[in-house]
Amino acid sequence: MGQVLIAGITFSALAIVGVVLFAQEGPEYTPQIEIQQRVDASSDILYLKHSGGESLSFSDLDLIVIIDGNKKVLTEEEIQGCTGKNSWSLGDVIEIDLYKTWGVHLDSDNCVDVFLVDRGSKQLIQKATMPIEGMCSPLMNPGKWYFFTTVEGDDSDKVNLRYLHDCDPAVNFSAVPDEKYNDTFLGIEGKEYNPKNNFVHELKGETFGLTFGFRENDFKWPGAHNATILMIYSLQDQPSEFSLEIAGENMPIFDPVNCASNKWHMYNQTVPINLNSISDLKFNIHVNVIGKKSIEIDYLAVCLN
Repeated sequence: MGQVLIAGITFSALAIVGVVLFAQEGPEYTPQIEIQQRVDASSDILYLKHSGGESLSFSDLDLIVIIDGNKKVLTEEEIQGCTGKNSWSLGDVIEIDLYKTWGVHLDSDNCVDVFLVDRGSKQLIQKATMPIEGMCSPLMNPGKWYFFTTVEGDDSDKVNLRYLHDCDPAVNFSAVPDEKYNDTFLGIEGKEYNPKNNFVHELKGETFGLTFGFRENDFKWPGAHNATILMIYSLQDQPSEFSLEIAGENMPIFDPVNCASNKWHMYNQTVPINLNSISDLKFNIHVNVIGKKSIEIDYLAVCLN
């Protein structure tokens, strides 16, 4: 990615169709505009060049820049200050000093998205992602369930994370994000819950701990304030030690009544979090049971809001 961001990058052409709505009656006028853009990480400058087509007044344009999920909007006055003109014509370059304008320093890991929006109609004219479309980490969307990509701790080498992606088809998660906390027995009309490729760890009177997480480049952090853990588990005995944490915040433990049932239950709990990186979104399980019992996990996912 870094080789695309250095100075001297060849402009990449974009064909942009602008939509201008006039107050008078008649067909919509659609100017044809070609834009070239590049980012120079060494100087923190974003360049947008008008390389063909008709002029566009800055009073008709909203220019939005999103850097790693942080939205910045360039005002009409700021655009004029970058060009010294009131409109964008052939050969004109909008040169945005990201550090001078917003205090942003770029590096090879940054993802820069540019949106050109027609101010009158609020319609998107064009979106461009730099350095290359598809090279930036995807945003972790709030309200969607995600599976952890890393695991550390006891028996972590025996944990196949894909085994925690599925469960008995009889379980319906469609309403789970909106439901209140529950730690309930799974089984419909007296039928037993049928686990899929579940993880099993034998508890031999020793402390057991696993930490699930994400790699830094797996997703872009959405700035969420709450995290929900959804887990399907079975624990054969009440633990003498037990704790659950997400992003360093304590979570309610399993219902003690369920721990000795040797049945499958669904854990669904939300807690507030405060962090700035996806790599800090870690879920910790710490448990100790006296006797030769086991803990099993058939499904594990996290949802941010």
